[in-house]
Amino acid sequence: MDPVTATGLSIKAANLWLPPGKEGPAEGELSAADFERIGVSELYVAPDDIAPPQMAVLAAGNALEASGIEPASIGCVVHSFSYHQGFDMWSPAHYIAYQAGIIDALPVNVQQLCNGGAVALHLAAKWLVATPDASAALVTTADRFCPPGFNRWASDDDAAYSDSATAVLLGRTGEGSDFLHLLSLEMLTDTEWEVQMRGDDEFTSVPLGHGTPIDLRRANKVFRESGAAARMVKIAVPKLHDFVLRSLRAANIEPKDLSCIALPRLSRTMREGMFKPAISEVIGGNPRYLECGTGCLGAGDLLGNLADIEDSLNPGEYGVLIQGSGGYTFTCAVVQAPVK
Repeated sequence: MDPVTATGLSIKAANLWLPPGKEGPAEGELSAADFERIGVSELYVAPDDIAPPQMAVLAAGNALEASGIEPASIGCVVHSFSYHQGFDMWSPAHYIAYQAGIIDALPVNVQQLCNGGAVALHLAAKWLVATPDASAALVTTADRFCPPGFNRWASDDDAAYSDSATAVLLGRTGEGSDFLHLLSLEMLTDTEWEVQMRGDDEFTSVPLGHGTPIDLRRANKVFRESGAAARMVKIAVPKLHDFVLRSLRAANIEPKDLSCIALPRLSRTMREGMFKPAISEVIGGNPRYLECGTGCLGAGDLLGNLADIEDSLNPGEYGVLIQGSGGYTFTCAVVQAPVK
């Protein structure tokens, strides 16, 4: 099978919207060791007068303009997020679709932490495969990690969080312009590890019932001290190796064919100490990694990497994007830059 036709789907446009302002932590909030662990000294911070779904509308507008696709031809809108979207009981996907001029498409919401955008893309791809008369789907993400509910620098010890929105238009290869060919999109799940994000806290009956700001470090501490973290790594690394190779086989390419690898936008410690050694072991050689200075984008990590990896690929070159989240579910996408 020709790699370009492995899925029959292509990314028609991908946009990463970042707010104009960046901020560092409060004076004395982080130590020198913290900065070294995190790997960034400033994060993107959205102004108070814009909510995440409004940010997603901006990203969607940029993607629609770049693709040349008319809103009326969009059949499905999948929106993903990690954190509060502005209302407690509401469908942001419907709002985003309407504001983007997409009136009668199917809107769907997805919440799966940092893997959410990847899951949303997966659902949109499956929807297009199952709906042969549809030509395109829109996938968006948006998160704003603001107080008092969240501390972008200290709520999580594995990541620091920037505000952002992303939008990806997915369509059929050869119909209109192709931004990237989507050669494979695979997922791997092991639900045993959902406890990593929960720890030993009790269930609550109200949002933010464990207090503010959200403290993911507490659950991570319980997970590590129980020995579960070490056991998960021992089990997960071989699974990850097999998973990446499976994704490459689905794309009909070899590890040596890859030109660029995009990893989750986690802390420097996680990227350099865990992900790069694990991936380099299975890929071999000296792979080129997509570097980023944004910190974590919440649900937008994989879609943000889709928007950025195109600049790192020459025509015809292949890239792989790997994403994961607590739970856990991993995603691996293989893409190719079209030959001009």
